Amino acid sequence: MKEEFKLFSPMDPIPLAKKLKAEMKRRKKRKDHHVFGRGTERKMFLTFRRPGFQNGAEPNLKAKMREHDGGTLIEGTIRQGKAMPFFLFWNGFVGLFFLFSLALWFVDDAPLFFNLIFSGIPAIMLAIGLTAAYKTRNDPPEDPGTPQKILDFLAETVDARPL
Repeated sequence: MKEEFKLFSPMDPIPLAKKLKAEMKRRKKRKDHHVFGRGTERKMFLTFRRPGFQNGAEPNLKAKMREHDGGTLIEGTIRQGKAMPFFLFWNGFVGLFFLFSLALWFVDDAPLFFNLIFSGIPAIMLAIGLTAAYKTRNDPPEDPGTPQKILDFLAETVDARPL
């Protein structure tokens, strides 16, 4: 679900971008769920997740920034993602590869060891993907985060408030 927003920060765009960049650098070594992202003085992308783990379910913010009344106007969209599209793509791709490898059992005269490896690897990847999709659907992640955590981060860091 995408939601549009407008925030106002009393800081100018360049100092605001520098402050956010310094905060991102400070948070770089953290391993827990937190807000991080990238951007310039004109645009930003922020997300709330653990570094190195991305499944599409994390909230994220895309915004453009411009000068406004002695501060910065931040306009954009914020959304809460869903993990299932990732798992559908993963299992669909690996499933096609697995079906192709099964077809080689009947069409090709390859050695048994080759066929076992060529079908075994996608079978294992498919089993892992299906298990992850099942567990994600039944047991939500420990801290999926909400878009509000990103807005709270901006309020705390650069004093950005709804306009």
